[in-house]
Amino acid sequence: MINLLLRPIVKYLPENNRLERIWKLALVDFKKRYYNTYLGVIWALLNPLFKLFIYYSIFSIILDPQIDNYGFYIFSGIIFWQFFAEGTNKSFSVLKSKKYLLENIQFNRLDLYYSTILSLLLGFLFNISVYLLITLIAGIHFNYNVLWIPLLALNTALVVFGLLLLLSTLYIHFTDLNQLWAMALLAGIWLTPIFYGRGALMDSYPFLLYLNPLAGIVINVRETALYANQPDYFFIFYDLFWAIVVTIIGLYVFKKYSTKMIEKF
Repeated sequence: MINLLLRPIVKYLPENNRLERIWKLALVDFKKRYYNTYLGVIWALLNPLFKLFIYYSIFSIILDPQIDNYGFYIFSGIIFWQFFAEGTNKSFSVLKSKKYLLENIQFNRLDLYYSTILSLLLGFLFNISVYLLITLIAGIHFNYNVLWIPLLALNTALVVFGLLLLLSTLYIHFTDLNQLWAMALLAGIWLTPIFYGRGALMDSYPFLLYLNPLAGIVINVRETALYANQPDYFFIFYDLFWAIVVTIIGLYVFKKYSTKMIEKF
């Protein structure tokens, strides 16, 4: 099933040794996660679906939020948050897992990060596609605003890529960083409007919407894919700017402080 999904992508890749190497590394990483399981890539979807069931049961039954299509509302947020959490957590293992490449061949270290984000992006795009299909089957109709979803997905991937570079480099020198980041993610999921409306933050703590790189993205995913509205254009540009800044900082820190990677690992 995985090969069937990826074959069209391979067909249009340009013939370039470096690009081919990045693609093959991404493909190996992707297959490693799903290939030897009975359900394969379906596991990428089952995880957010299970979380959806738990959170929906708690919030819809106990708290009874007044939000239309609440199940799909949560689901969209969980898909994007899970990609962000899984991707940034890769920061603490990406170098160690591929140390043999860096030790034995002349290899551009950045290619590890390109292949990692590409591998994560494949599962992420699969989840988004399934989400859009399910909402369509459920009778939620799209309009042209759904075309914003690819940009929002790429915006999220850019944030993850920048943090991958930044966190993995800092982790070389601050080995407690993974513990601190786990706490940051725990706080972050509740500070992102996944389970409640944007008004809950805007009314009390509006500054949190601007400090959180996922808040505006999640809001615009709902507006464009769930409610067929135009996106909040301020968040479109603000989040892109946020992602570009994080990526530039990540690249700078990586190039300046990553020279001792192999020795540390």
